[in-house]
Amino acid sequence: MVRSRYRVGGYESGCCGSAGEVEALGRKCMTFEVDVTNIETIDAMVKNITDELSGIHILVNNAGITQDNLFLRMKSEQWSKVIDVNLNGVFNVTKAVIRLMVKQRTGKIINISSVVGFTGNPGQVNYSSTKSALVGFTKSLARKVGVRGITVMLLPRDL
Repeated sequence: MVRSRYRVGGYESGCCGSAGEVEALGRKCMTFEVDVTNIETIDAMVKNITDELSGIHILVNNAGITQDNLFLRMKSEQWSKVIDVNLNGVFNVTKAVIRLMVKQRTGKIINISSVVGFTGNPGQVNYSSTKSALVGFTKSLARKVGVRGITVMLLPRDL
């Protein structure tokens, strides 16, 4: 994205180390550590990005966690936390950005998933469920906003 002349804003804590590399290519880069389950911090991040970079054209939903356990031993908290970050987080960040993209009549949303969303995996019923749900989320959103010039796609990270 940087080499294609996009300005980059990120919300993943791990991307902070890449900021120097982006800026070395002559592009402006902003990074934020944001809890994707907290709508207020998401809204603040979006405002900061749009104030500094004048729009959001690409969103990569990459936040995700695992709390693996056999289903019979899985605690409700393990189930809920993975659903909240991996699925509700995608909803929250996309919801905060989509109005801007519709207004711009352009945008790309890339939802990072996993092949376990298609195949399942022992000990990962919560994680697999979120990645499977992203398939339906992505297809449904793509049908709705595609006519507005917005592309929504799914990328299984482990292919």
